[in-house]
Amino acid sequence: MKKNVILLNFVFLLILSGIFYLLTSQLAKYKAADLEHLTIEKARSAVNVSVPSVNRAIQNSDDILLLTNIEAIAKLENVTSSFILDRDNTVIIHNNISDWNSKRKGDIYDTAVNYNGELLQLSYDKDHILFSVPLAKDYTLCCIFSMQKASENARNWKIKYFTVAFIAVFLAVFLLHLLSKLFIIMPFDRTKKKIEKGALETAKDGKYDEIADMFATENEKYLQKINALQHDKKSLTKIIEYYMGSSSQNYKLLVIMDSSNNVVYAYDKTAKFLKKDFAENGNIIEASASTEMLALISKSSESPNTEVSETIESYDMTVLALDDSSNIFATIVKIEEA
Repeated sequence: MKKNVILLNFVFLLILSGIFYLLTSQLAKYKAADLEHLTIEKARSAVNVSVPSVNRAIQNSDDILLLTNIEAIAKLENVTSSFILDRDNTVIIHNNISDWNSKRKGDIYDTAVNYNGELLQLSYDKDHILFSVPLAKDYTLCCIFSMQKASENARNWKIKYFTVAFIAVFLAVFLLHLLSKLFIIMPFDRTKKKIEKGALETAKDGKYDEIADMFATENEKYLQKINALQHDKKSLTKIIEYYMGSSSQNYKLLVIMDSSNNVVYAYDKTAKFLKKDFAENGNIIEASASTEMLALISKSSESPNTEVSETIESYDMTVLALDDSSNIFATIVKIEEA
């Protein structure tokens, strides 16, 4: 059961991790797009504030005011450079003096010069955007926006999202483990212990009941006791000794044999039917001193579960062969007190 619960938790972990990964990745993309849009709009708004002043400087041919505005625009947040192009893509003024009168080649600059309105284009790499605004006298104001800060913020947010997702998955799996332990493993263990305890108590009760029932009828007693203990001679002997201790005065002889006619227990007050030096657990043929007793034992095997009696040497001998419907598992020979 524990292995199944662990497998369930592992499968749940895989599924939940996959779901959270997809959700977190999508959320990180939305956050990156929002940060990029916020950065562009903020820089574009700041640049547009300076456009009227730049137009006035161009119309008044005020080079000092124009340069001052260009440098001020270049210092705005997320703006790396600002410059003005004429119709031939020539830089007439730049925040970096070394770039003055240089030519700007490329489709993005051609498009910016020819477009009649504000325009955003991807610049020379993914982290820079070209923003262009038409000015007076067919000039065009160009600004390079940097997206590096937005990208860094997006990465930080992505790390935060995945950290939160990892904690959420861990807590969910941990909660599932606790619930599984509380509602599956613990009830299963309690039920298992109850079953085992019940089985043990049933076995003990059955054993005590069998011992208590020893003094019912002899047939019932030996059919139950010896059949249950035929493979445990030590326990069988204890039961016989207990029985003999309670009623030995009623017997002159008592012999118990197993399914192979080996002597499990023997007691002979007559000193006539068993050899004095017979080997314990030996076969009854070797232990017997009476051929009449052996003949009666053989006769009883032909009528199992039925007592066979005969008078031998002035003693009333009774033999009972016990059969469990498949084979004889024990034979009892006794001589009662007259």
